[in-house]
Amino acid sequence: MNKKRILILTGVFLREVGGPPTLLKELNKDLIKNGYKITVLTFGNKKEIKNYSYPVFAVSEKWPSFLKSFFYLIKGLILGFKADIIYNQDLYTPGFTGLIIKKILKKKLVTRFVGDSAWEIALNRKETIDDIMDFQINKYSRFIERRKKARKVILENSDKVIVVSNFLKDLAVKIGISEEKIKVIYNSVDFLSFENDLKIDLRKELKINGKVILTNARLTPWKGVDMLIKIMSELIRKHNNIKLIIISEGPERENLEKLAVDLDVEENVFFAGRVSRDLVVEYLKIADVFVLNTNYEGMSFSLLEAMKIGTPIITTKVGGNIETVKDKETGLLVDYNNKEQWIEAINFIINNPDFGKKLVQQAKNDLKRFNWNNLVKETINVFENLCIKKN
Repeated sequence: MNKKRILILTGVFLREVGGPPTLLKELNKDLIKNGYKITVLTFGNKKEIKNYSYPVFAVSEKWPSFLKSFFYLIKGLILGFKADIIYNQDLYTPGFTGLIIKKILKKKLVTRFVGDSAWEIALNRKETIDDIMDFQINKYSRFIERRKKARKVILENSDKVIVVSNFLKDLAVKIGISEEKIKVIYNSVDFLSFENDLKIDLRKELKINGKVILTNARLTPWKGVDMLIKIMSELIRKHNNIKLIIISEGPERENLEKLAVDLDVEENVFFAGRVSRDLVVEYLKIADVFVLNTNYEGMSFSLLEAMKIGTPIITTKVGGNIETVKDKETGLLVDYNNKEQWIEAINFIINNPDFGKKLVQQAKNDLKRFNWNNLVKETINVFENLCIKKN
């Protein structure tokens, strides 16, 4: 029996440009180099599955939700016959599919846990204002409680749970997962190439002749982009032509655009939308400071990118951020949504470029902690140990 056949279950893989699918695609290459046979099951356009050197199967997103989940499950069971390990990237449809495959086909199940969508949904629906830890013990609507229970069952029945920070390890334990089952493997951006041929002058194209604040965050309530817009009036008075550039999309975009207009700062706020990895790099190169005002973070891919490019960082003292950024050494840590602290920190970085350069250099040195080879090695160790136990 070939013990190196892995079926990867994920919701986003094909066109998505975010951190998790980018990292997974690169990891697949290294797994193949180490003798693993990779198959991916995802959602999306089937025309794009031909872009990969390994089998990728896509369930169309045009189907109604219940049919998508059903077809995903059936396809997962079929593919599961020829797999030894199921590597689940997402809760809930991929996770539920992985759980069924484990139960019916007796396969080993590894789940990568990078966030709690049950909490995110409750926050979006204004069903809670609790922080993510309190959310695990408090009670909510039947819908939210079902989602909490579903992801707990998937995690509990996984043979191993991979998390990207000690904060997420603590969260998994809070959910009810045994500590022995959890493995912390930090993210890495070592594999990313930041040399490209875009030949684009963003400052000229966007008519920027002043300072640039950049954020790259999904436009959801807990990412705190609204607070960044609210402090722009004060920053404009101080620095005149300063501009806030916002990368990414999300359900809050319309509200955020209206907020910028209402506060009369729309000329100083630019919504870039979702952009390619190469263009993210170009934005980081022109930024005087990278900011992430988030109330919750597992381990931010965007922070690691900023560290590697060499952009001074300001972010919040929450979640995996305090494992990623060392306050006053590799960046500045402030309180979530604290306007006074944010204004003071941004002004300090802009007014003290030598201090910013020092942060950048120390951040680049500190990236050694987030090592790609270690990520690959530790992930393979998880698979190998499960294969040994299976045999």
